Amino acid sequence: MSRADRRAWGAAVSLADLGRLTALWLEGTLASQPGYVPNFGPDEETTETPGLVRALALCNRSGYVTDCSQPGLSGPDLDLDWWTQREAVSGITDDPDVLAALREAADRHGLLYIEHGPGTPAGPRPERIPVTTRNGEAHTWFGGWRAPEDVRFRWKGAGERAVVAAERAWQVTLANPDSGPSRLLLTALVEAFADPDEARCARCGCTEDDPCPGGCAWVPELLLLEDLCSNCAVDHLAEQAAAADGQDHADTAGPAPATP
Repeated sequence: MSRADRRAWGAAVSLADLGRLTALWLEGTLASQPGYVPNFGPDEETTETPGLVRALALCNRSGYVTDCSQPGLSGPDLDLDWWTQREAVSGITDDPDVLAALREAADRHGLLYIEHGPGTPAGPRPERIPVTTRNGEAHTWFGGWRAPEDVRFRWKGAGERAVVAAERAWQVTLANPDSGPSRLLLTALVEAFADPDEARCARCGCTEDDPCPGGCAWVPELLLLEDLCSNCAVDHLAEQAAAADGQDHADTAGPAPATP
């Protein structure tokens, strides 16, 4: 970790500071974050999922400090093993209003939800959520309780007051009930924390004050039935054209020949 990044994290005195710095790391302004390999940012599946970095940065600046997330995916790897992922995010908050917003978002959108209160939980703990499978077998899980020593190790290098705040925070996990590509969780997070009066692209989450890299413009909603920026509108129309072309081929192919 660079000296500048080390100083920034070491100066954190609250959970809000951890969220602000995590947002900067997600956006690439900070090169390193406690708990991650130095000088490595978010992985490609995060940065290449439209709108995911913006949604996570919004959460962090709003008081929900995310510590692990993944998009929904499905497909084979090079060994032809079949993998599935469900959208999921885990994080911490010490703000009752943020906690209420997360609970409401999960209820409104039908998301899986796990919450661990501050301190050592009493009684049985909720079952973890399997979020990744390999050939139908659960491979990774979200939603397990993290003991204070685990939280302290995760934020090693941050300011002591901020680390104590993290140890005492609610631990909250949200996940899509279904695996595979989806924007259900992303949409729920943006709705929970974004300014409802601010125009925002429905796909990538850009706004007039935070446009796409290289710039973009708004496309009239009437043309697409949803708010999209010009960059996402091009992708949306290309996807529609490809789907229509595939349907045309299916309609004109005719019946398969009978088997002798």
